[in-house]
Amino acid sequence: MTWYQILSFFLTNGLRIFFGMYFAITLLDLSGNMKKAAAFSACVSVCITVLSGFPIQQIYIAGAETIILTVILYCLFAANLRMSLFLTFFYEITVALWDFILSAGLGVAFHSDSFLNTKSFGYMAAVWIVRLLMLGMAFQIKRTSKRNKKQSSQIIAGAALAGFLGVVLLSGQKTITISDDQLTVWIIFALLILVAVLFFNLNRQYEMEKAIAQLEKDKNTLMERDYRNLKNTYAANAKLFHDFHNHVEALYRYLSKNNAEEAQEYLENLRTPMQNISQTVWIGEEAIDYLINSKIALAISQNIRVKTDIEFPRHTNIRSVDLVVILGNLLDNSLEAAGSAEDSLRFINLTIRRINDMLIIKVENGCSAQPAVTDGDLQTFKTDKTLHGWGLKNVRTAAEYYDGTIETEYRDHTFCVVVTLSFEAVKA
Repeated sequence: MTWYQILSFFLTNGLRIFFGMYFAITLLDLSGNMKKAAAFSACVSVCITVLSGFPIQQIYIAGAETIILTVILYCLFAANLRMSLFLTFFYEITVALWDFILSAGLGVAFHSDSFLNTKSFGYMAAVWIVRLLMLGMAFQIKRTSKRNKKQSSQIIAGAALAGFLGVVLLSGQKTITISDDQLTVWIIFALLILVAVLFFNLNRQYEMEKAIAQLEKDKNTLMERDYRNLKNTYAANAKLFHDFHNHVEALYRYLSKNNAEEAQEYLENLRTPMQNISQTVWIGEEAIDYLINSKIALAISQNIRVKTDIEFPRHTNIRSVDLVVILGNLLDNSLEAAGSAEDSLRFINLTIRRINDMLIIKVENGCSAQPAVTDGDLQTFKTDKTLHGWGLKNVRTAAEYYDGTIETEYRDHTFCVVVTLSFEAVKA
């Protein structure tokens, strides 16, 4: 091979590997360092390019690339092993299918069989066209996934269907020579890709329904716990006012004997339960206001500093039960992390702002170490993981109901999570 062929192989292989990781990361909703992914793509591309110079069948090279991609996704992005293997396997088949379709299509357009020769300039041109199409698809997926992740799956399904139609059209042409066995193999592969896309979408739908069921279960548990706390608080309130005349009498005795210090200490003891039951109106909805107040009171009792900046739009289609799930999980996670941190890191910042038709919920907290990540989800350090998980899946499920997103970041012992929801104004 000439130097430009080697360079072309290296670049196209690197792009194919990088796009494979990007599509898997997007479809599996993973988070990780894309700079490391690019570096690994370059290293793997070197290996694949070297292997291409030996008399090794392409199927073995594709198999090696599939295994390497799966290992990178598993080790670098904590992806599910079986699902990442499934995606990378069919990704390799899909890319090979489109390389064949474009090279054969150019051969038909220019009336030349040379485009099917994998070492020809025409075939290299077809491969570069495929890589550019993949770049456009990646850009479109990145733009649409921020608003609606369902569109990402639709784009992938459209590419699979277009590949099947492309092979069917090539089977009817007579301009270039393509063996019947080769066409049959590619048609079978195209059908397998369509079945794989259908299976993946059905599996995603099943996982979403399972997450919604778990969300309802956790939501009921959370509401039961908070309402139980509310009942206890009101019981303490009733007890306090029931004994009010006794407290007044005790204060009168202290003051009548000029025992100012004792009276002040007595009043301070009375203020504590009063502060615990005091309510501040944050958004005007009783359940949410109580939730925020109870979490702030719990933080203060644990010597955690709390700052709030809340501007909530009135009369929207955002349901209180969904806000309870989102805020409850985020604040519980931040309380867990800040509560186990040193004094300088014991803080929580809660921000709720409206930007046009978007609601931004941002929670920052100090933490002593970077949270551990398993299967793309943050993990708790507590032994009881039933109600105390770092799991943001419930938050993500609730956010997706409003075409929302959730993003996390850790930097300098500060963990930040931002939830973005789209809302519509409703009549009061």
